[in-house]
Amino acid sequence: MAQRRSFARDYLKQEFDKLNTLTKYPLLLYLIGGGAMTFYGVKATTKDIDIILTSQEDLNSLQTALTATGYREPTPVVITRAYHEMQTSAILENQDGFRWDLFLNKVCGKLTLSTDMQSRAKSLYQGSKLQVFIVSEEDIFLFKSITNRDADLDDTRILAQSGLNWEIISQECKSQSQKSETSWEDALYQTLQDLKTKYGIEAPIEKTIRKEAELKLITAVLLMQIERGNNTVNSIAKAIGESSNFVRIELYKLVAKGSVVVDKSNKPHKFQLPYTTD
Repeated sequence: MAQRRSFARDYLKQEFDKLNTLTKYPLLLYLIGGGAMTFYGVKATTKDIDIILTSQEDLNSLQTALTATGYREPTPVVITRAYHEMQTSAILENQDGFRWDLFLNKVCGKLTLSTDMQSRAKSLYQGSKLQVFIVSEEDIFLFKSITNRDADLDDTRILAQSGLNWEIISQECKSQSQKSETSWEDALYQTLQDLKTKYGIEAPIEKTIRKEAELKLITAVLLMQIERGNNTVNSIAKAIGESSNFVRIELYKLVAKGSVVVDKSNKPHKFQLPYTTD
């Protein structure tokens, strides 16, 4: 397969101008990924742009307008497995080989465009009908930490070396995890580890993220054991290969949070999920 062209930000600006002229309805787009990095000046070119839209109506309008400017869906043979795994809402490409990857609210079926991300985004393009906002470098880093495309690790290196507010990344990851009930700290921590191992970049939030990831893993393991019927300290300790003292401490942390209830009427004490009954 031939190597795809890369495009500078002047080309992207030209495409925004075309879109502004041809769209019939007002459009609000959020630019993330490598395309956004070109406008921050930390990458010279990009092969495609990743766009998040916040409504189905905007997605439909954008697809219609891009089609009017000459974009088409690539043939199935062109779309690689990696693109299928991205869970895009649509992929459109023009004759130059420039591609738009479109997402509705959620990127790669994972992180959402949160209200905090929207508030941090900066106005990039203001036309008569088209508005393009560029998400913060911190949020680009977080998206790329979670999505695992081939070039994402190198892009996180570039962003890390450009200077980031790491606390924003940590707080956004925590917020997204709470809302989705998924531990995104695991993926973020792996990226931070890879940056340290491969490039010698040490993020100041690494220890905090590791701790959060470990706590969530411990919680998930304990809750799973209780669901399986291992509801005493000793039975859980035996099942997971940890000491009874460790398990007892962690279980009572969950009791304090209300995630688990304990029946002390008999010994050994039995731990249950709040919605279960004997």
